Amino acid sequence: MNYTPEEQNLIVLASFEVITSSPKRATEALKCFTEGDAQSEQNLIKSCPEGVYNKVRDRFFNPKYREAVFRELEKRGVECVTVRSANYPEYLRQIEDKPPVLFLLGNAKLLQNPCLGIVGSRVTTTAAIAQCKKFSTELGKRFSIVSGSAYGADSAALEGAGDAAVSVLAYGFDCIDRCSNGRLVRQVEDRGLILSEYFPTVTPKTHYFPVRNRIIAGLSRGVLVVSAGLKSGALITADYAVEYGRELFAFPYSLGVGSGEGCNGLIKEGAALVQSPEDILQVFGYKMESAHKVNLSEDERRVYAIIRRMGEAFVPDVADELGVQPFKLIPALSSLEIKGLVIRLGGNRYGAV
Repeated sequence: MNYTPEEQNLIVLASFEVITSSPKRATEALKCFTEGDAQSEQNLIKSCPEGVYNKVRDRFFNPKYREAVFRELEKRGVECVTVRSANYPEYLRQIEDKPPVLFLLGNAKLLQNPCLGIVGSRVTTTAAIAQCKKFSTELGKRFSIVSGSAYGADSAALEGAGDAAVSVLAYGFDCIDRCSNGRLVRQVEDRGLILSEYFPTVTPKTHYFPVRNRIIAGLSRGVLVVSAGLKSGALITADYAVEYGRELFAFPYSLGVGSGEGCNGLIKEGAALVQSPEDILQVFGYKMESAHKVNLSEDERRVYAIIRRMGEAFVPDVADELGVQPFKLIPALSSLEIKGLVIRLGGNRYGAV
């Protein structure tokens, strides 16, 4: 890759984990090393561990070290976009604590599309997972879908988005195969885009994950929270979205569903309650694309109408309404499941998609 001198300085600067581990420190280092700002230099000296500032400064201006940085990135096929690059995402550029450098693997063009964040907790109901995939698939026709990489809702968002998936990591690319859900992250790399503010060799640290969430919100025109307990990390992303002036959406939940308490709280505080992808598309001036009509038999239509009205239904309850034995519903339920209209929730219970 050909980078301007300014871009090269920023990329070399981002190779120091002690700098990128703190957005504030990264800002100070940016001013200090690339602009010669004396006050930023003093601030950086005070904030860095003893002796680290001098080591960073020596390496930053060392030609051999700089060459090694770009050699390592080229070997891994990593593309870099900096705040001095013309193709740095415009929405992310607007936030105060933006990362100086984004390290990219995959389809970098996805960052030039309008982005929408879809996040949620690891503990997510089967019904919410199914809805998340449905929303992500539909919204992915208009947006690049940005999420984390955890199991649960994040995974559902990435799987549903297909080629429009963008996963923001809280560690360097070298750690993907050693981290949970690494297989899905590699799939996103192949068909979509993965990105990180950290040099490829940086290992995961607990405090990097909440900081990472600012990038998800910063990239996005809006954020959809599909599940969240009262202390879910998804609520951190929601807070960033509000701070950055982004649209905030949330799935509604019934009383007693722990993984939805945070979502209901967001709605009480002003987040938009959404029940279909169209609720989000309309906010941004888009119309939902017409779906192919699914042909249903009379039995399927009657069963689906009851489950859709109830949201979730036990098979015996549906059978009672129709006046038939529960086993008689098995063919219709199996067909509806294949057609993607209902999902099996366990305990002889089905939910409408």
